[in-house]
Amino acid sequence: MGSSAPPELERRLQTRLQGDLRPPGGRILYVAYSGGGDSTALLVALLSLGYGVHALHVDHGWHPDSAQWARFCQQQAVALGAFFTLLRLPADTPGEGPEDQARRARYALMAAQLAQGDWLFTAQHLEDQAETLLLQLLRGAGVAGLAAMPAQRPLGAGLLVRPLLDVPQRVLRDYLEQRRLPFLNDPANADVRYDRVRVRNVLLPQLRDLGWPHAAANIARAADNLADMREIAEDWFALRWQRYRADYPELSAERLSLAYLQSLSAAAQRVFLRGWLRKRQISVPSRERLEALQGTIAQGRGGARIQWEGGEAWLRGGLLRAWPQPRATAEKEWEEGPWCAALEKPLPIPGWQFALRDTSPDSFHHALAERFAETSLYWRRRRQGERVLTGQGQHRPLKKLLLEAEVPPDRRADVPLLWDEAGHLILILGYYTSPWASAPHGSTALCLWNAGAQPTAGKGVGST
Repeated sequence: MGSSAPPELERRLQTRLQGDLRPPGGRILYVAYSGGGDSTALLVALLSLGYGVHALHVDHGWHPDSAQWARFCQQQAVALGAFFTLLRLPADTPGEGPEDQARRARYALMAAQLAQGDWLFTAQHLEDQAETLLLQLLRGAGVAGLAAMPAQRPLGAGLLVRPLLDVPQRVLRDYLEQRRLPFLNDPANADVRYDRVRVRNVLLPQLRDLGWPHAAANIARAADNLADMREIAEDWFALRWQRYRADYPELSAERLSLAYLQSLSAAAQRVFLRGWLRKRQISVPSRERLEALQGTIAQGRGGARIQWEGGEAWLRGGLLRAWPQPRATAEKEWEEGPWCAALEKPLPIPGWQFALRDTSPDSFHHALAERFAETSLYWRRRRQGERVLTGQGQHRPLKKLLLEAEVPPDRRADVPLLWDEAGHLILILGYYTSPWASAPHGSTALCLWNAGAQPTAGKGVGST
């Protein structure tokens, strides 16, 4: 007689969801569903436990069979009783390589589906966590990177949840066999051109063969320990940031006092700068570039600029300001022309996306009043001697506004400018949003963000 006990995966998952991880009532629970074994096991286990879920599948379009895989996922999700949404990967997503591009685009697409309070479940397991730590170690990451994947973090207006990080993959495979569940095998999972595949299929097996049979579990446990240190560093920054804002109330969150930074020790300064950049949704530089930035801070030399992959900083007037570095504005690859969000026409600037969604402070790079979703706008570059019509009907030199917005001199000729038909300057992409065009906090707004950052709903770096 067969056992009536629920499978191990369902027991573990139910314990987690009834313990420290309780899904919110009345909100949508999404599952990132690739069709592979891990996400299939998670999707079926949640459904078997009585949770209503909505499967999200991203078609990367990189493989000749990707459309067939998408159809398979839709048929399976519907047969299982789950809702299903197909998302397609944009071709111009920035990133450091194919893996990074796919990850950034995938999360950006799924983030856009989440309403306030929704959850997105992903199926990363214990071995995935160990692989992530090893990859970060080989890249020379700090505590934040070595802490690997957090069990949960904000994503869009909702929350990204990884409930299986302490579950070995064998538990998922056993579940698939017990339930006789069909799933896809992506050939990319065996392609040794990818870093993660080499770690998974070569490095971890070698560690086991060399006498560390529990290498993956121990490495994942180290990630948990380092996550404690990451949390302590985040708490330290939060307290320091609160004190800094109280001591410098006249400065916006986009600017840092050089005098304050110079008062910190070198290590504390690095932790503070990393925390500030993450808060601003700007890519954190490598240790080498961060130390170069510290060198310019120590000198206090006005006009100095430091650039890195995904960001740049500029010292001016005793202040430090930083921005994301959109690939398009750096390489001058965008086209002038009309644009209307209501027509769902994509932005003509690669690397930037838009959506109409609820907002809150400190996230999106630009949040415009909702009325602009229906308005005909147009993008173009600066013209010599140009003047801007303000919301009060006055005219101001664009040159002066570019200076006040602290657009670096070598970017001013090519930075994307968004105008309305009356001649009002709506925004300077990545630097400034006209105060009369900004969306109030907590409202539904037309939001533009750099896809290189993982967006959460909110006001942005360029708003004033």
